[in-house]
Amino acid sequence: MRTFFILFVVLAVAYAKNVELSRAQKDKVQKNTVECIKQSGVKPELLAEAKKGNFKDDEGLKKFTLCFFQKAGIFNRDGKLNIETALSKLPEGADKAGVKKALEQCSTKKGRDAADSAYEVFKCYYRATPTHVVF
Repeated sequence: MRTFFILFVVLAVAYAKNVELSRAQKDKVQKNTVECIKQSGVKPELLAEAKKGNFKDDEGLKKFTLCFFQKAGIFNRDGKLNIETALSKLPEGADKAGVKKALEQCSTKKGRDAADSAYEVFKCYYRATPTHVVF
């Protein structure tokens, strides 16, 4: 479960190589994941499927995504992506230019509410980046 949103919060690394999260980043991801699972009521199996790129149209999963993004500071209360904050959370060795390009492309994705928008941005970003963070 904790691995699901490592892909976006720290933001998947684009186009070249895998990089690892620091211990502090892993701990923060774990804490936020636990809190957002409780808050959203998402089923763990949906998180596991999303980690593999199988995205279900599930309200709990959408709420989890928004919760996690907001705790990470990469989505504001209005449901808008903060690209600079997202880039600042990348682990060392990440291709920031590639990630920025994907984020800019995906930041235009909108849903019917903030949770839906966060989920649409995540799906777009996941598909736009072939290489992801190793944890």
